[in-house]
Amino acid sequence: MERKNTGILVIIIGLLVIMLPLTFLSVYFKFTTPVKEKEEPITNDVPQKETNDTSKYSDGKLYFYNKDKELLGEYVCQKDPCSYAISENDDKLYALDYLETEQTDINVLLDKYALIYDNEQTLLWDIAKNEVVNTYKSVKNYNNMMSPEIVLVKNTEDKWGIVKLGEQVETISDFTYDFIGLIDNLDSNNLLKTNNYIVKNGNLWGIIDGEGDLISNYLAGEITNYNDILISLKNENVYYLYDYNGKRVVDENGFNYLSFTDKYINIVDKNNNLYIYDYINDKKISPNIKLDNNDYKKAFKSQLNYGTNKIDLIIGDKTYNYDL
Repeated sequence: MERKNTGILVIIIGLLVIMLPLTFLSVYFKFTTPVKEKEEPITNDVPQKETNDTSKYSDGKLYFYNKDKELLGEYVCQKDPCSYAISENDDKLYALDYLETEQTDINVLLDKYALIYDNEQTLLWDIAKNEVVNTYKSVKNYNNMMSPEIVLVKNTEDKWGIVKLGEQVETISDFTYDFIGLIDNLDSNNLLKTNNYIVKNGNLWGIIDGEGDLISNYLAGEITNYNDILISLKNENVYYLYDYNGKRVVDENGFNYLSFTDKYINIVDKNNNLYIYDYINDKKISPNIKLDNNDYKKAFKSQLNYGTNKIDLIIGDKTYNYDL
């Protein structure tokens, strides 16, 4: 037993002999080796573009970049700070079925124009020419969900118009409307279709085409949606269908809710029954389905399946398919 303890003691002493010099050397080099100072990154005079940003503000200036993060130009604020303009959302004041998106700065447009909010007004800035083209009270492009050459603009008299951007700025629609808006209808590029617009003139509502020409009769009530044939209008919480000549069709007494899937109509009648209707051929596409949810925009979804030539109707966790 005594011999065993002696062996353990010898091992411990041996380890100490090895470890103590190593520990001493480690501490010595730690305190004697010079510490390399952290180098500051080399930066250009122009602030660098952050991920997913289209501009960078710094020291009273805005900087404009293209999609490749190349600097296009800059703007000196008249009243510091200034900022990129933000799309107005006055659609929420009405019954329009508009596209709801997260609010964000308006992008550089066509690598040539920027919309700037400065000194309590919105400026259309020509980046290449380094000059103000026009001044507006407000602008709208549904948070970059419109084609970049089209912008809805409001003048200082609170009237809306439409401008088209290119080498020159063209006014498509004069400033005569109290409201201009687009329905939630996307094209193949996943941008809002701008072939037609809903407009408000006083207490009357109508539809203009992409050239600014009125293509429907004015109607008393709020237009909520439309297709190529019919217009959905809401008046005192009742929905009605009109043709473009201003004639009320299908049911004079109206409906609880209306929406469109291409040329087909999603109708919720006064008994809260949902069905899909083909107006051109005057026939129902689906049977009546009783809805328990009165929040109709969330109660169901109807979409045209081009592959199967059917309408897919989704209610809750159930999907129904109807031949056309």
